[in-house]
Amino acid sequence: MADNADDGSSRRFRVLDLLVDLDRGTVSRGQRTIALPALSSKLLAVLIHHAPNPVSKDDLIREVWGNVVVGDETLAQRVHLLRQALDEDSQSPRYFASVRGRGYRLICDVRPISPAVSRSGVGTGFIGVAFALMAAAVLWFVTKPEIAPSPAASAASVAVLPFADLSASQSYGYFADGMQDELLARLAHIDGLHVSSRTSVEPFRATSLSASEIARELRVNNLIEGSVRVDEDRIRITVQLIGAQTDQHLWADTFDRVMSVQNIFSIQEEVARQVAQVLQREYASVTEPRPVQLPTGDLEAYNAFLLGRYHTFRQTPEDLELAVKNLELATTLDPDFVEAFAVLGWSYSFLGTNYGTLRPVDAYPKAKEAALRAIALDSNLSDARSLYADILTWYDWDFEAAEREYRKTMELDPLNVLGYALFLSSRQRHEEAIELIERRLKANPDDPYVRVNAAWRFLNARQYERAIEEAMLAGDHADAIAALGSAWFAMGDLERAVFYFKSDLEDGDRRSQQLSNLARAYYQSGQRTLADALLDELRNMSGVQFVSPALLAAVYFSAGDPDRGFASLQDAVDAKVRDVIFLREWSVLDEWRDDPRYVELIQAIGLNARR
Repeated sequence: MADNADDGSSRRFRVLDLLVDLDRGTVSRGQRTIALPALSSKLLAVLIHHAPNPVSKDDLIREVWGNVVVGDETLAQRVHLLRQALDEDSQSPRYFASVRGRGYRLICDVRPISPAVSRSGVGTGFIGVAFALMAAAVLWFVTKPEIAPSPAASAASVAVLPFADLSASQSYGYFADGMQDELLARLAHIDGLHVSSRTSVEPFRATSLSASEIARELRVNNLIEGSVRVDEDRIRITVQLIGAQTDQHLWADTFDRVMSVQNIFSIQEEVARQVAQVLQREYASVTEPRPVQLPTGDLEAYNAFLLGRYHTFRQTPEDLELAVKNLELATTLDPDFVEAFAVLGWSYSFLGTNYGTLRPVDAYPKAKEAALRAIALDSNLSDARSLYADILTWYDWDFEAAEREYRKTMELDPLNVLGYALFLSSRQRHEEAIELIERRLKANPDDPYVRVNAAWRFLNARQYERAIEEAMLAGDHADAIAALGSAWFAMGDLERAVFYFKSDLEDGDRRSQQLSNLARAYYQSGQRTLADALLDELRNMSGVQFVSPALLAAVYFSAGDPDRGFASLQDAVDAKVRDVIFLREWSVLDEWRDDPRYVELIQAIGLNARR
C-alpha cells in the first residue's frame, strides 16, 4: 500500500466502509462526512500509507508531529480521538488495532480508488470536528433549518476557483487571491448569475478532483480556473471557463500586459464580460456586468492594498499587524483610496478583538477614523458604514446611532446584515436577529462565514440545537468548533464541550480565547488541575500582551470564584472590550443576575439588567 500511495495515481482510498481523500483531508461513510482534526487526519494518512504493515510509535510521532516533541501519552490520546471520530470500539476494532510492543496498524482492507472512476460525493472537510460526537445531536434535533435549495439546472451558476501563482518567485499568492476576489465581486453584480462564495471554494485550492466533481459539491454548473504570473513589470493572467456537465472549456484566454492598475482592471472587466456573453447563449437571465470604478491609479498602492486585504482576513495577530502596515502604506500613497481605508478599518477592528492583541482603546478609535474617512470618500460604501456601526456598538456603546448606521447599510446592501444581527443579539432582540440571519442564509447557503455567524446568533438566542447544526454546516471555518463547544457547554454536556474545546486548542495556535474556553469547561467538569494549568498560562499571557479581562472572568465564574469574576468583568468594562455587550447572554452568569455588581456593570454599558 505504501507503493500505491506514493505513485501519484490516487490519493483516495476505500478503507472498509470509509472513503478517505488524503488530498482534501476528508473521510466519509455513505452520504455523511466525518471531518477530522488535522492531527487525526495525519494519523489516519500515515496508517494508510504503511498498510498493512504496523507502524511503530516512534515513527507515528515523527510522521504526524514532525519536529514537535510529544510522548506516548499524546499519541495514545490522538488514537483515542480518532477512534471516537470513526465510532471505533478499541475492544473489537474494525479499522486499526494496537500491536503489542510496537505501535498500530490498519487491520481492514485498504484499496486505492482511481480518480477516473471515483464518484465519491464527499463533502467539504471540517477541520477540528469529529462527527461521531455530533451524530447523536443531529438525530436529537426536533426541527431542521430550512436550507435554500441549490441553483436549479436551468439557472446560471459559477464558482471561481483559487487562482494559481505561477510567478518564478512564488511570492505573489496574495496577488492571485486578489484577482480571484476582484473577479468574484464583478461576477456577483451580474443579474441572473449565482456565484459561489470565496470561502466555499477555498477547500478546492489544491484538489485532484475533476471539474464535474467540484461543481457537484459546490452545486454549480460552471467553473472558472485561472493563474497569475508576475515577471518584473509585466503580468500574465490566464482564465478559462469550464462547463461542469461536459467538463469542456467554454472559453479561455491569456492576457499579457504591462503591469498597471489600469491594465489589471481592464483584464478583470474583459473576463467578466466574456463570461457573461458565453453564459447568455444558454441562460437568458444573465445580464452584462456592471461597470466598476478604478480604485486607484497607483500601482504600488494597489499592490499594498491587495497584500493588506490578504492578511486582514487571515485574522491572526501577526497577519493583522502586517495588514495594518500595508494598508497604511496604501492610504498614504493614495489618500483617496476608499477601499483601502475601509479594509484598514477592519484590520484595526479585528486587532481590538480576541483575534488580535491590541487594547480596544488603541484599536477601535483608529478603526473608526478609517471607516469615517472611507464614508467621506464614498457615502455609499456599505462595508464602511457597517464597520462604523460596529464600532459605535462595540466601543462607543452608542446603540441608537449604531442602529441608524446599520439601517443605512441595509438600504445600500440588503444582504449586509451580519453586523446588524450581532447588534440585535446584544440588545436581546433575538427574533429580529434570526430573521436577518435567515435572509442571509437563503442568499448564501454555501458560505461557511455566514453559517458560523448564524451559529453564534442562535447560541445567543439559546436555540442550542440550531446553533450546533449551523456550526456543523460551517465547513472548515476556524470559529465553527468553538461555537460547537460553546453550545454543548451551555447545554451542560461538558464531555462534548471539553472534546471540542480541546480539539480547537490542539489544532490552533493557543490563542487566549481557546485557553479560556477549555479552562472553563475543565473547571465545570471538575478537572481542576488541568484547568488551573490553563488559567496560569492565560495569566502569564496577559503579562506580555493584552488579553481580554472578559476571558479571565469567564474562567473565574466557571471555577466558582465570583469575586475574581466580577473584578475581571469590571476590568473588561473599563477596557471597553467587545465581549461585555453580550454579558446578558452568558449562561454562566445566570445565577448572578440579581447581584448588585452585575446590575451595576450592565448599567455602565448602557443596557438594562433583564435577561
